[in-house]
Amino acid sequence: MDQIKPMRRGSRSDRVTPFATHPSVPDRQLTKFFKALSDQTRRNILRLLENHPLSVGEIVDNFQLSQPTISRHLAVLREADLVVDQRRGQHVIYQINSSSLAASMLEFFREFRHSRQELERLTARPEQTSTTPLSRRPRPTIR
Repeated sequence: MDQIKPMRRGSRSDRVTPFATHPSVPDRQLTKFFKALSDQTRRNILRLLENHPLSVGEIVDNFQLSQPTISRHLAVLREADLVVDQRRGQHVIYQINSSSLAASMLEFFREFRHSRQELERLTARPEQTSTTPLSRRPRPTIR
């Protein structure tokens, strides 16, 4: 009788790729999305950009970090498609990519049946929700 070899952890057949079936936001893009959001500085940059586009210098002025460090954070956000940039003369202006942010969040939460049902309920009647929306919650001071 043939011996069955135990599978090594991390082998191809042991990996799960739950988002591979959703072509709208590929698994790799969701990984970049969550990596970008995993850092507090990047989340704070997104909060700054929520109201209006800013240049790199204007973003740097809101942090106690060097310009190269902020530029690296912006590169991660750009790679995750959470911000878009536009050159205006010598300045690079960044703005939040709201449609990509929303699409990635919805795609992730749609994977969970109960979350999907709650999302559908919330998006159908947002004014009737009992929870405080994130946009109305107090925001931390960035400095």
